[in-house]
Amino acid sequence: MSNGYAIAVTSGKGGVGKSNLSVNLALALQRQGKKVALFDADLSLANAHILMGITPDKTIVDLLDNKGEIEDICMDGPMGVKLISGGSGLNATMNLSADSRKTIITKFRTFSSQIDYLVVDTAAGIDDNVADFVYACNRVLVMVVGEPSAFIDAYATIKVLSQNDRIRHFDIVINRARNEKHGQDVFNRFKTIVDRFLTTHLYHVATIPEDNHFHIGAGKCQPILLSAPSSKGAKAIEALAANITGSNASPLNEGDASFFPRHQDFKA
Repeated sequence: MSNGYAIAVTSGKGGVGKSNLSVNLALALQRQGKKVALFDADLSLANAHILMGITPDKTIVDLLDNKGEIEDICMDGPMGVKLISGGSGLNATMNLSADSRKTIITKFRTFSSQIDYLVVDTAAGIDDNVADFVYACNRVLVMVVGEPSAFIDAYATIKVLSQNDRIRHFDIVINRARNEKHGQDVFNRFKTIVDRFLTTHLYHVATIPEDNHFHIGAGKCQPILLSAPSSKGAKAIEALAANITGSNASPLNEGDASFFPRHQDFKA
């Protein structure tokens, strides 16, 4: 069987808290006793390392330039989470060729025996870099906040990713909600829009409350799971991690061009 799963964290627009969720979700999975790596796949404006309080000395560019392996650019982050940084402000990463993206994805397949989960923090929007990395994941988390522009951008993202049935199942995370009821209401409104035009399956996997501890922790370069582990935000992310790994988790997407070898490729 495959040794693990890849989880994409994506959104239609920037500024909705995607990187904060990615870093803290990786920590929450690690806290479950899993071996976790975080790939900062925002290849032009990578910032996960800032939220983790570490300075990467190597990035994906080094992997492509030197023909090395993922292990060569992997750094140890908080709680033992591994970080693979995408780089920031580097021309070499802003417009990767399809072959370069394929190389990166293939390199992760050889790394898969070392980890249980790979969290992929994508760039905002839906360019080719984003799409190819999302297609390579088993689970796709789409962050949505309750405002019209976020609805429109998240809908457009799902529309593109679901073309030709490449991805059928989307886990929706409602961020910056006032409370659980507000989060459920936002999800219901968003799902109504998506169901009207698309034949996809949406699952409300988490409501993340508005919590100032996210901003305080980010200012100190500390994830909320470390800086305020008892906060509402931290508890919500731990609940999300339990939800997507538990026996009642929503269905996975299966495909060929994947970070991890799919189950059918290996015998148990």
